[in-house]
Amino acid sequence: MSVKVHQENRLWAFEALHTLEQFISDPEFEGEKQIERTRIEGKKRELKDGKYRVVFLGEFNVGKTTLINTFLGDTYLPMVLEECTAKVTYVMVGEKMQIILRAQQPIPVETVQVLREFLSYAGIEADVHPDESFNNWIVDYKMSYPEDMYRTLSTIVTLTADEEFPKLKALREKIEEVIAIIPEANVEEDIALVDSPGVHSITETHRKVTEDIIPNCHLVVCLLDSQSAGNEHNRDFIAKLVKERQRKVFFVINKSDQLNPEEIDPQGRKGPAKDLLRCLEGTVQNPEIFFVSALYALYASQLMRGSITLNEIDKNEKIHIPYNTRNQLEQTHNPGEEIAGYLMTRSSFLLFKNRLLDYLYTENREGAILTSVCRFIRDFAHRYAKPLEVKIQLAQQNPRLERIRKERQRLHQEIQRNSKFMEETIGILNTFLEGGSLNDEKYEGQEHLINRLFSRQSIENEIFKPVRQWLCTENNLTKARKNKYIPLQEKLGEVLDNYLKSVSSELNRFVEQYENFIKNRISQNGYNFEYSSSPKISLERGAIVAIDASLAFSYFLFFTCGILLGGVTGAIIGEGFLSQFSWVDYLGIALPIIPHISAYILGGVGGVLGGILGLIARSMGGDEIRREKLIEKISTYIEKTLVQGLQKKTKAELETQKNQLIHEIQNHFDNLNMQINNQIRRLAEEEDRLEKAQQELIKRLQGKVDRLNEIANHAHEIIETSFKKDWINEGKNV
Repeated sequence: MSVKVHQENRLWAFEALHTLEQFISDPEFEGEKQIERTRIEGKKRELKDGKYRVVFLGEFNVGKTTLINTFLGDTYLPMVLEECTAKVTYVMVGEKMQIILRAQQPIPVETVQVLREFLSYAGIEADVHPDESFNNWIVDYKMSYPEDMYRTLSTIVTLTADEEFPKLKALREKIEEVIAIIPEANVEEDIALVDSPGVHSITETHRKVTEDIIPNCHLVVCLLDSQSAGNEHNRDFIAKLVKERQRKVFFVINKSDQLNPEEIDPQGRKGPAKDLLRCLEGTVQNPEIFFVSALYALYASQLMRGSITLNEIDKNEKIHIPYNTRNQLEQTHNPGEEIAGYLMTRSSFLLFKNRLLDYLYTENREGAILTSVCRFIRDFAHRYAKPLEVKIQLAQQNPRLERIRKERQRLHQEIQRNSKFMEETIGILNTFLEGGSLNDEKYEGQEHLINRLFSRQSIENEIFKPVRQWLCTENNLTKARKNKYIPLQEKLGEVLDNYLKSVSSELNRFVEQYENFIKNRISQNGYNFEYSSSPKISLERGAIVAIDASLAFSYFLFFTCGILLGGVTGAIIGEGFLSQFSWVDYLGIALPIIPHISAYILGGVGGVLGGILGLIARSMGGDEIRREKLIEKISTYIEKTLVQGLQKKTKAELETQKNQLIHEIQNHFDNLNMQINNQIRRLAEEEDRLEKAQQELIKRLQGKVDRLNEIANHAHEIIETSFKKDWINEGKNV
């Protein structure tokens, strides 16, 4: 069917409904006008919503509600044996969790107030408000807890509601239909699931299901118990459904977990399917039969989403997992997920669901989606003591208290996780700084880094070598000596600045590396850790002291040594070779007779020459000596200022930065844990308040229950006594 034809048919359906609504006002019309108008308006709403409607039929306790809850992924609808569905309930997806209670006539506020009171003492946070007509009342839940919808619907749609919640009887009598809206992302938005009463239900409700709901649905899912799939009652009901209502029917044999594997045969060659085919012979052609365990599928969904635990699965007597299979699943990485997958596979639910969607989306021939919404609600009454006991039970099982306790436990675990992570992070930081391996990567450590940067080899390569080269280049030494070594100081300052800049840069890279490593680790684990990077390290040399390489003393020493050596040499020559030399004849003057005069004269001359030669000798090797002396002084200066001073200062600065980072990490997690502790304290106060209110409510209700039970017991005794008297009197008459 084309989209155009589909739209034309849909518009025609609206026009037809409008025509019917006008016909209701015709004088010849016989019937309940208001009821029929309401039904038509309901059909208009459902037609506008455009839902594919799937109605679930079957006997009481066959598992219809359980199967619907399986589609939803959790227990939204009551499904305990004694809480079998007594009303037709529509379930569909919406943005938030709601229950819509529809009635033919406006419902008084005071009637709905009883529902508000129930929600209050049951610990369910919800707002109850009407629409403009006051015919429809909406229960808006603040939080989407499946249990809250389950507990609310238990007071409205179950067979035991009148007995357990008699104060709500007036409200139930006015409600015609119930719509449950749930915000489940995994449920198809264009599907509406209809939960019907059992086929043995009260005649009026049964008539509504067969005459109103089924003709306006797109698919009927008929659930059968695996133990009674082929009984005659099923045959009669199915024959009427197929022949009169002309609707596609899927046959689901539920509780397949109770069957042996050889009994599960959708082809109908053996087991329950064979009995069903024999029962349907001549009624249904080529029936589609599915074996499903709705209970297993529901538990699998709840286990996957964390609604129940493995411990609860183990304690559930309805779940049977072979011992060897369970052991194998427990050895896997995620036992909960594996066991959930096992249960889902055993349930065969996904096979059935996929076929259902495939039929609705590809084989369904209804075209325009027409629905009729008209639900009659039946209520049952019971004694006043029963609902009070239910209230006490509800108060004792207040889910808000359990949620608070679980939240406190979770927060305590979060504190432990935070503390453990903090200790591990600080340990990793220390490993980084002390040197070691992390993630198969080796780190140098700050002690080794400092020793390497300030090693003798580094200083020799980065300082002494450039200075020597400068001193040996051209006439730099001469210029330096003439200018009181100021050029040398400037060159040394330049070399030191370059060296310290290089050292500072490498130290900053080291600091930045471990800080980023730590910050990234904390961030990647989900923590919002804000830490401003440590200030950049900038090593400064300070002022360079005056460097002097004066050789005056060495000149004096060479001069003195030359005089002594020359004088001794001249004296020896004069005393030896010129001992007979006549200085009187040579000089031509009269001289006094002086012993060893030649030695004195030549010794003096030799001393003068020796001194001159000593000075000449010293001046010839002065530059090289001056260089070595300058290097020696520079080495002493470097040793004192860098190796001893800056190295010690650098160690202290790195240690301070490390301690600051550790302090910030500890402060962050201490503050985080303090906030969590404050949450725990507030939760403890809330828990204490709720427990006190709970005990006060229980005490107040228990007094009434005791008094009512006392009256009931006394009444029972009167009845028993009366029965005995009647029996005795009848015996006497005989």
